[in-house]
Amino acid sequence: MLPFIDKKLQDNRITSDSTSPHGNARIKVEQDIAFLTDRIAAMKSQPRPNAMLIEHYQSMLKSRESVLKWLMDGCDDETSCLPDQRSAG
Repeated sequence: MLPFIDKKLQDNRITSDSTSPHGNARIKVEQDIAFLTDRIAAMKSQPRPNAMLIEHYQSMLKSRESVLKWLMDGCDDETSCLPDQRSAG
């Protein structure tokens, strides 16, 4: 079984009651990272890899990794994700 499929199956076992909205976002981003990592490896192993497509997937992977880092660093609790709200009045 491909690693990203195994990870998705494991992640699906988590109930929605046990995760916060940020936890759900983190799980989705982790699944995206697993998928992209697997796809990049598969494309690189082809006899004639498509360099432009690999570069595009690597860019997407870098973006997802940045989002995951942001979620892990600053969004573990409900309040740290929201910028300071200033009232108009």
